[in-house]
Amino acid sequence: MTLRELAKLTNYSVSTVSKAFHGAEDISESTREEIFKIAREHGCFGKYYKEKYQKKIIAIICPELRSEHYSSFVEQLQSRIEKDDGMVLISTDHFSVARRSELIEYYASYLAVDGILAFHQTEAPKRGFDVPVISLLSYKEDIPCDSVRVNVQKPVFDAVEHLKKLGHRKIAFIGETLTKPKASYFREAMQLYGLPCPEEAMIESPHRFEQAGKEGMATLLDTTEGYTAVLCAYDYIATGALKTLAKRDLRVPEDFSVIGMDDISAAAFMGKELTSIASGLHEVCDTAWELLKKKMAKDHSPLCQQITITGELILRETTGPAPKR
Repeated sequence: MTLRELAKLTNYSVSTVSKAFHGAEDISESTREEIFKIAREHGCFGKYYKEKYQKKIIAIICPELRSEHYSSFVEQLQSRIEKDDGMVLISTDHFSVARRSELIEYYASYLAVDGILAFHQTEAPKRGFDVPVISLLSYKEDIPCDSVRVNVQKPVFDAVEHLKKLGHRKIAFIGETLTKPKASYFREAMQLYGLPCPEEAMIESPHRFEQAGKEGMATLLDTTEGYTAVLCAYDYIATGALKTLAKRDLRVPEDFSVIGMDDISAAAFMGKELTSIASGLHEVCDTAWELLKKKMAKDHSPLCQQITITGELILRETTGPAPKR
């Protein structure tokens, strides 16, 4: 018998039945015993009864673990949670909104975890869920749930301003299908600083990671003229772009300046240390965990909180004065 079928027999919601089996304190003893009685009568009490685990169970839902960007956030969050004697469950949603919603419902209703940290969550949790959900790194503002986001727009503007001060006038952007918000920030920055931003300068690769950078830079060099700098949507793309530049015997930064985003650990240890935009890793993780702890407390504030951390442009060795033509 499924939990949903049992809930129908008891005339209670799936969430209430799940919480009864997990020892939730907001379920009255009379309700709990009524649910248990029906479960015993139908032979599924042992299947669902779980004694309350003493540690806080936190679910982390992220798009992927393949990239260092997300895996670093997950690792830092796990470290903070376990330091406070919590336990962590980790799932990936593969950038699927439907999959993320399904996982949130599963963790909240069926596993009855104590809290959920979900990357890029932009929807309010379903009614009846009392498990706090914190959204991480969403690009959207004013979303209907508690969130800790990173302002990438400002450091993108700082990057374009930095390149303009170095004399660059023809600056390109290399991204992929999942980085459209960053491309929009780049367009806004180019307009703000009075620089041209034709479609030829906006490379959107069908690939991801280094392949996107390799082919994107090759396309830029083969189809355009005069470009001397590029902003890449993340550091793996920048790595690919650097490899293509090296293959074409173009020096960085003497002939071409390159900026990445996310400031992964390898950025500071490349042949030329990569100028990159940091995502506020430690501050985001500290803030998100502290907010979730407050939300898990019995007397937590029901107010929806939205906290913004501002990213930072980290200047290293891959940007320099524009070459004289």
